[in-house]
Amino acid sequence: MEKNSALYQLMIVRMNGVMNGIVSGDEEYQAISRKSDEYSGQLDGMKLPREVRQLIDRYVSEQNALGSRYGMLAYLLGFSDCKAMFLGKGLPTEVKEMNAEL
Repeated sequence: MEKNSALYQLMIVRMNGVMNGIVSGDEEYQAISRKSDEYSGQLDGMKLPREVRQLIDRYVSEQNALGSRYGMLAYLLGFSDCKAMFLGKGLPTEVKEMNAEL
């Protein structure tokens, strides 16, 4: 999907704006965040060499980026499905068709 499309722009606004308010009040999200902080504190306490900490940080950052991108794509797919339903089109079933929609 083109980054200047209306659907993509809506996703950016919703994900970056509204989602911040939603996650701040979501108990499950907050519990995961607290557990993550606990692990972070344990890692800090291990006094690992700088190179090891950087490697762990890079790995965790890339895993976070994967999860974030997956969520964004799922959001776009859901909206694309809604758009297709409202327009009376059948939902795409092939990956190639879905990629064309996004």
